[in-house]
Amino acid sequence: MKKRIYKLIDRIDNLERVRKLYVFLLIFSIVSLLVIVNYCYISTFKDVKVLYAQYTKDRIIDMKKDFLEDSVNNMINNIQQIKVEKIEVNRNRINRAAKVIGEYYESKKGDFLEKTIDYFETGTIKGTFDIFILDRFTDKILYQNNIKYMENTRNIYDYIDDLKKESIVYNEDNYGKYYIFYGVTEDYIKYATMESIKKRIHSDSFENDAYIWINEVVNYEGGDNYAIRLIHPNLKDTEGMYLSTKMQDIEGNYPYLTELNGIKENGEIHFTYFFKKKTCDEVAEKLTYAKLYKEYNWIIAMGVYFDEIQPYIDEISKDGDKAISKMITLVGVLSLGLILIGILVVLILEHWYYQNSNKKLREELNIDELTKAFNRRAATKKLQETFYSFERYNSIFAIIIFDIDDFKKINDSYGHDVGDRVLRNLVEIINKSTRKTDFLYRWGGEEFILICEGLKEESLNSFTDKILKDVEDFQYESQGEKYHITISIGASYFNKDDEDFLSVVKRADMALYNSKREGKNRATLNI
Repeated sequence: MKKRIYKLIDRIDNLERVRKLYVFLLIFSIVSLLVIVNYCYISTFKDVKVLYAQYTKDRIIDMKKDFLEDSVNNMINNIQQIKVEKIEVNRNRINRAAKVIGEYYESKKGDFLEKTIDYFETGTIKGTFDIFILDRFTDKILYQNNIKYMENTRNIYDYIDDLKKESIVYNEDNYGKYYIFYGVTEDYIKYATMESIKKRIHSDSFENDAYIWINEVVNYEGGDNYAIRLIHPNLKDTEGMYLSTKMQDIEGNYPYLTELNGIKENGEIHFTYFFKKKTCDEVAEKLTYAKLYKEYNWIIAMGVYFDEIQPYIDEISKDGDKAISKMITLVGVLSLGLILIGILVVLILEHWYYQNSNKKLREELNIDELTKAFNRRAATKKLQETFYSFERYNSIFAIIIFDIDDFKKINDSYGHDVGDRVLRNLVEIINKSTRKTDFLYRWGGEEFILICEGLKEESLNSFTDKILKDVEDFQYESQGEKYHITISIGASYFNKDDEDFLSVVKRADMALYNSKREGKNRATLNI
């Protein structure tokens, strides 16, 4: 047994020497790796600056694209809102006109027609409504303000039916011999919406020569006169002129063709071209976003000039250079810190690995080879720990000593091999009968110590009775003979007068002696 222990100790010493070599190699590897990484990082600094500058430019352009999209979408929302408002205003006008004309008719005066025509001749209504007053019996037009209709060219009622289809809101009614129709067409709502939006766009102000403009597509096939420049705050005097997809900028680009193709394909497009600035005659490259408002075939667009973006890019790049320089310094400091941390981590991990690698060897030093219970060496260490815990924290520990009754007779009758088997089986029974927090140790020969943390005195009897019963109930068989074994138990607890753990062991041992003297197969407590 001693030779085996010495071999285990030699193996642990050899591991200690190898351990030191591994620690040195690991630390050297960490330092070398960090030096190489730092060198590579610093050597690629210029590439990082270029990449950062390009990334910065791309990000700013993306932000400008988002700004352009948001501005155009907001304008489209405004157009839709104004359109709805115009429709609602004119619906109210139609309803008001119906009420007024009805009141004229109900007054039974002979001037109904004159008063009605006077009402329609008021400025707001005359320029808004399409109006027809007919003699129902002769179909003669008594009043109309729609110059598109030419008398005697087609049936007036067919014309009015077509007008109804074109009208957003309208009203028609018979007043005696008079048929009166008045309505507001989609074209008028479109025109009124355009006039409101034009005022808004002409008065809007954006930074860096940015502005919104609107072109109306009249031919999606492109070519000459494919669109009308509807609203353009940079070129107000050209509003209403026709545009062509054949038009080029100073670099030979075809911006209108590019825009039309993008609109036809996706309904929107980001593109660049060269155009005159709003506040001067300089021509510069422009980033533009255009989107189709399908209801009116309007292309709503907005752009910003690249030379207005560049100062932002330069400023951020300058800040980026400073930041990267600081990063290099920081990386150097961090590298030193990482080296120190790495060394510390290596030492901690190595220590953890060393402890785990030696765990099995150390367990072998603390395990009884025959029974696989903990041995006396482990018991002594555990008793020292429990006594310390009792002194410092007043923890409760039941110290139980037991041995096999008449074990010599078993060895003499059946041989030492059977005796060894009984010892191993006893350990299995005790482990099954006790708690996971209880520790079993072979104290020597057939004598064992059981250390039970937290087992109070009032629970001791039921605990030991269960152990006694489980041991006695197990049946052995050897050489055709069946037999049972019993154990005697002595137990004690630490008290304040104890100088060390040996005091409680002596009391438990005395209790075991009393159990033997009282007839065996019993448990005795000695406080």
